[in-house]
Amino acid sequence: MTVAQTEPAADGEEWEAGRPLWVFGYGSIIYRVDFPVEDQVFGFIRGRKRAFLQDSHDHRGTEAAPGRVCTLIPHREWNAMFPADRANPRRDVCWGVAYKVAAGKEQTVKRHLDYREKDGYTEDFVDVYTQPGKPPVLRQVLVYVGVSSNPSFAGPSSLEDTARIIARAAGPSGTNREYLFHLCEALRARRADALEPYLARLEALVKQLV
Repeated sequence: MTVAQTEPAADGEEWEAGRPLWVFGYGSIIYRVDFPVEDQVFGFIRGRKRAFLQDSHDHRGTEAAPGRVCTLIPHREWNAMFPADRANPRRDVCWGVAYKVAAGKEQTVKRHLDYREKDGYTEDFVDVYTQPGKPPVLRQVLVYVGVSSNPSFAGPSSLEDTARIIARAAGPSGTNREYLFHLCEALRARRADALEPYLARLEALVKQLV
């Protein structure tokens, strides 16, 4: 594994052809990498919490019975939605994998990911860290996020309600619980403390139901 810097892009600037393309995966992209890569970095991003608050109509559910998949919630929005479970800026980081797309395949992979993440996801850019208190090892890495204003955003939901949906939902890409279980397994395999308490509790609730 080679830790390398990306060529920085300005905040909000879209990825441009000719630049290296790094993609940060925090959900299914962690374990289902269906595009060519030449490097990867396991690390974390700051300021956002991973949460199963995005409805899935095309992968892990259907239009009639949507499933629930991951998105990233800024801490300030999380605190407004869940005031009894406020985010801790130092502790609440989101671990995932940044993948460097194989050279020459960037445009093809970008089109593929745009389609794969079409159900409410938009592009954003994040810095990726590997150690607390250290500078980021990657800057302005592309990430797909279901922001709270997108039509597939589920809104505030208790863990119990979310678990019930995940336990029963299924779609063209498989069961919703498979998505959750594979994600938890992939994070544990990478680092013991990469699985945040939210995911661990959700996994336990779904396992009780199924």
